[in-house]
Amino acid sequence: MSKSTRPPQVTQTLGAKAYASIARVEGLKLGKQSAERLARTKGMSPEKRRSEVLRAYGADKPKRK
Repeated sequence: MSKSTRPPQVTQTLGAKAYASIARVEGLKLGKQSAERLARTKGMSPEKRRSEVLRAYGADKPKRK
Protein backbone atom coordinates (compact mmCIF):
# COMPACT_ATOMS: atom_id res chain seq x y z
CA MET A 1 0.00 0.00 0.00
CA SER A 2 1.15 3.51 -0.67
CA LYS A 3 1.48 6.10 2.04
CA SER A 4 -1.09 8.84 2.28
CA THR A 5 0.14 12.27 1.22
CA ARG A 6 -2.52 14.05 3.26
CA PRO A 7 -1.51 15.54 6.60
CA PRO A 8 -3.10 13.98 9.70
CA GLN A 9 -6.52 15.40 10.52
CA VAL A 10 -6.79 17.69 13.51
CA THR A 11 -9.88 17.23 15.65
CA GLN A 12 -11.53 19.96 17.64
CA THR A 13 -13.97 19.81 20.51
CA LEU A 14 -16.85 22.25 20.54
CA GLY A 15 -16.96 24.64 23.44
CA ALA A 16 -20.11 25.21 25.48
CA LYS A 17 -21.04 28.42 23.62
CA ALA A 18 -20.65 26.84 20.20
CA TYR A 19 -22.63 23.78 21.26
CA ALA A 20 -25.41 25.95 22.72
CA SER A 21 -25.61 27.97 19.49
CA ILE A 22 -25.88 24.85 17.34
CA ALA A 23 -28.42 23.29 19.69
CA ARG A 24 -30.55 26.45 19.61
CA VAL A 25 -30.59 26.47 15.80
CA GLU A 26 -31.52 22.77 15.75
CA GLY A 27 -34.31 23.32 18.28
CA LEU A 28 -32.68 21.23 21.00
CA LYS A 29 -33.14 22.08 24.66
CA LEU A 30 -30.94 20.98 27.53
CA GLY A 31 -32.56 18.90 30.22
CA LYS A 32 -32.47 20.08 33.83
CA GLN A 33 -29.54 17.81 34.73
CA SER A 34 -27.57 18.79 31.63
CA ALA A 35 -28.09 22.50 32.33
CA GLU A 36 -26.95 22.02 35.93
CA ARG A 37 -23.87 20.07 34.79
CA LEU A 38 -23.02 22.78 32.25
CA ALA A 39 -23.24 25.46 34.95
CA ARG A 40 -21.22 23.35 37.41
CA THR A 41 -18.44 22.63 34.91
CA LYS A 42 -18.07 26.19 33.68
CA GLY A 43 -14.43 27.20 34.01
CA MET A 44 -13.14 23.63 34.27
CA SER A 45 -10.46 22.37 31.95
CA PRO A 46 -11.72 20.49 28.88
CA GLU A 47 -10.32 17.27 30.34
CA LYS A 48 -12.24 17.65 33.61
CA ARG A 49 -15.41 18.68 31.78
CA ARG A 50 -15.12 15.63 29.51
CA SER A 51 -14.75 13.34 32.53
CA GLU A 52 -17.91 14.85 34.08
CA VAL A 53 -19.88 14.17 30.90
CA LEU A 54 -18.54 10.62 30.69
CA ARG A 55 -19.47 10.03 34.32
CA ALA A 56 -22.99 11.37 33.71
CA TYR A 57 -23.58 8.96 30.84
CA GLY A 58 -22.08 5.93 32.54
CA ALA A 59 -18.92 5.57 30.47
CA ASP A 60 -16.37 3.52 32.35
CA LYS A 61 -13.31 4.73 30.49
CA PRO A 62 -12.68 7.60 28.08
CA LYS A 63 -12.19 6.31 24.54
CA ARG A 64 -9.49 8.83 23.67
CA LYS A 65 -6.81 10.73 25.50
